[in-house]
Amino acid sequence: MSQAQLEKSAGTLDQLKLLADLSQAFVQSLNIDETLGFAVEKISDYMDAEAASVFLYNKGNKKLLCRASFGPVDIKGIDVDVNDSIVGKALSSGKCQLIRDAQQDPNYNCNVDQLTGFQTKSVLCTPLIAVGENIGVLQVLNKQSDVFFDNRDRDILRLLASPIALSINNARLTLSLVEQNRLKKEITLARRLQRSLLPVRRKPPFPVVGTNVPAYEVSGDFYDYFSLGDECVGFVVGDVSGKGLDASMLMVRASSLLRWIGKDRLPPSQWLEKANKELCENASRGMFVCVAAGYFYPKEDRVVWSNAGLPPVIHKCPDSGSIHSWIANAPPLGIDASLTFPEQETPIGDGGLYFLTDGLTDARLENGEALGTDGLIDYIKTVEAESAEVRVGKIITYVRRQQLADDATLLLVEKRDNIQETYLDGISFKANPINLKMVRDKVSKIVKGLQFDTSSEQQLVLCIDEAVTNIYRHAYNNDVDGKIDLSFKLQNNTLVFYLRDYASLVYDNSIKPRDLTQTRPGGLGINIIDSVMDSWEFATPKDGYGNLLIMKKELSCVPDCD
Repeated sequence: MSQAQLEKSAGTLDQLKLLADLSQAFVQSLNIDETLGFAVEKISDYMDAEAASVFLYNKGNKKLLCRASFGPVDIKGIDVDVNDSIVGKALSSGKCQLIRDAQQDPNYNCNVDQLTGFQTKSVLCTPLIAVGENIGVLQVLNKQSDVFFDNRDRDILRLLASPIALSINNARLTLSLVEQNRLKKEITLARRLQRSLLPVRRKPPFPVVGTNVPAYEVSGDFYDYFSLGDECVGFVVGDVSGKGLDASMLMVRASSLLRWIGKDRLPPSQWLEKANKELCENASRGMFVCVAAGYFYPKEDRVVWSNAGLPPVIHKCPDSGSIHSWIANAPPLGIDASLTFPEQETPIGDGGLYFLTDGLTDARLENGEALGTDGLIDYIKTVEAESAEVRVGKIITYVRRQQLADDATLLLVEKRDNIQETYLDGISFKANPINLKMVRDKVSKIVKGLQFDTSSEQQLVLCIDEAVTNIYRHAYNNDVDGKIDLSFKLQNNTLVFYLRDYASLVYDNSIKPRDLTQTRPGGLGINIIDSVMDSWEFATPKDGYGNLLIMKKELSCVPDCD
């Protein structure tokens, strides 16, 4: 082998060693600045350059920022204009730039030299390209052993730029993922806080039933109800303007404030006036709160409330099928501290009084049109069920099937003296597929005991089987040690399944029936539940951890039911 071949082979081995060293450095550390500093030092030494640097493109100010520098002058932190620099030309053109004599080249900008006192003689720079995007520039200055950089140096620098660009992109993706996980944890905590403020479910015959479905990860809606002695029940429904964390934080404040004031038994008009003044004094970013708040007096058969900006309150009488509604007679809270909030009043009789946020009326149908108040009223007319929970569940399930543009909250007030709840049975087990047979047998036994026909029995067994399988696969991510509780209750003529896990919180808006026009396997569990059960919903368990899926099936819907 000739001397030239030996030198070429040795040079190739040195290149491979440098590539290996750079790759190893980027793999071992997520500190991009530290690793880039190591890289430019190694590259400067290998290229026999007086200085080396890495510039990364900032899309915000459209400049190149020096993130790593090696040489007699540290230029880290200096940014240069893309349109007025040699590194900018390398970035915009996507091609290597070679200047043999910087002092004689009209395209060379000497601003950095004037700022630092460094004298640039020759320049070689190449773009850093990752996933087809120019993300920065690798530059070396002043060849020391020879007079100028040459074409061989250009090829070597291009080769060295590839692992650097890939590593920078991977580091950015990793940091982005870390940030996403951090935000997800914060959102989960915010949602858990919100859920903790919702009232604990009360056993029948408590006269108020409510539910909430967020359109996004956290909700701007809220509802509350509380006993004020044997003769009075207070309730409130609210909708904070805006979306995201800002709205959720105002929701926490507003819901706590309204509950605190409501416990004083002020008339609804004074209740909202006091809350309005407090919110106006500390209003932020022009946000406001739509609220309906009032009291139900069961012995007097009377509901009195004030409605500040929410959709019409709807009253349905089951005997006559008639519908009556009351529109809001005051603007939202948080706009004007001098506002008044007139009261509205009605007897309930055997009917129910529905309070709602505009997420229900704004839900988009298949044709793209909003459901609207009239559309919601038309659906409420069709809902027949003995249990208020089932009726509320049917309405919210119907709305969930549409495209939600906003959080949806529904609260129903009615006399329920005839409702009784009986605990039937319950089991706790590990989220292990081997336990599915035991679960199916238990569900089958309960369902048969309630005189469901064979077809309904099979459907209900399949529903619970699918729900448990989803918990194992998705909530617990195939962890066979995850705990699951399943209990069965009878509310008059309605069988209720309570399926609880202890996994991370599930966002309500992400759990809905799949579009069956999508031709892909799996993912039909919710579709099965949605088609078989009369209603279903997610709730947060009383201790605030895990997920609670509540599914209801009326015995009266079964043809062979005695």
